[in-house]
Amino acid sequence: MPAEQSGSVYRTSTGYGLRWRDETGRRRHRAGFSSPSKARTWFRDVELPRMRGGLVNEALTLREFTARYIARYEVDRSAVTVQTLKWRLVRPLDEFGDVNLADLRTGELAAWEATLPPRFRHAVVRALRQVLDAAVAWEYLARNPAKATGKNVRPTVVERIALEPADVDNLAGEMRSPYDVAVLVGAWCYLRPSELLALERGDFDGNVLHVRRTLDGEGGTKARGKTRRSLRTVPLPARARQALAELPPRLDTRLLFPAPEGGVWDACNFRRREFKWARDSAGLAEAVVPYTLRHSGISWALAAGIPPSDVARFAGTSVTMLETTYHHLLETSADAARVRLDAFSERLGEEVATK
Repeated sequence: MPAEQSGSVYRTSTGYGLRWRDETGRRRHRAGFSSPSKARTWFRDVELPRMRGGLVNEALTLREFTARYIARYEVDRSAVTVQTLKWRLVRPLDEFGDVNLADLRTGELAAWEATLPPRFRHAVVRALRQVLDAAVAWEYLARNPAKATGKNVRPTVVERIALEPADVDNLAGEMRSPYDVAVLVGAWCYLRPSELLALERGDFDGNVLHVRRTLDGEGGTKARGKTRRSLRTVPLPARARQALAELPPRLDTRLLFPAPEGGVWDACNFRRREFKWARDSAGLAEAVVPYTLRHSGISWALAAGIPPSDVARFAGTSVTMLETTYHHLLETSADAARVRLDAFSERLGEEVATK
């Protein structure tokens, strides 16, 4: 049987039916379904496992299967991404960790989801569904019992603080070298703190900055980003380019922004020991954190009319994330695009008139 087979739904006088070829190649059919989705669900949950010879005959608890999934997941994911998934799975494992996969029931999962804090519900449910999707793909389950609990609604996006360029200059003015430069580069190149603190001098190449690695959470760096798109080349605006060019070289480390002893900063220690007091001295709100630099830079780029697809590429993220988080600035970007198109149209009209 081809792996992509899903059956062909057809209409009957009383509802819907399904046609498919079984494992011997024989054409078969079944009718009596009230909707196309129910026909496809039956085929996926009942007939397809039968044709494959049944599910994996191994009784695993959710905790045991999760350990296997994470072992595979961390092969091609950054340490930060893996740790985030583990944090999100703490609550479901506390509740259902010792339950066999086959004994997970949709009703019980739905009742448990209702007890989750709204702020974390979406991320926690998404992580659980991710693991159980793998259980289906690896043929430990015929269906994902967490998929039918209801819509996993995203929480309301909290408006993030975006500093003005003058605020970033004031913040940099309160920091000692080389961290004053780090503030400027982090904002103008919209870097994550884990990317900023992992930069090396070889990553600075004229008018561009190469983002090649991130902190690994264990006092070192990894030549891998948070996601595949995180490894990227970012254009260096004049403000950041000048600051980097004036940064005095160090012979004891390749890092651009090392810790005082010359090693790699821990992001939390950098925030507490270097960033916090400079922020307070600059008179900025307590909500301003190193990640605010990234939000500020993305906001400036969108407000300047840079296309969202380019901003997403330079920031190592997705247009979907920009639409979710910076939707109000995308309207400004659209206005800038219209102005450019109008100017282009006027130029064309002038060229035609002169011919």
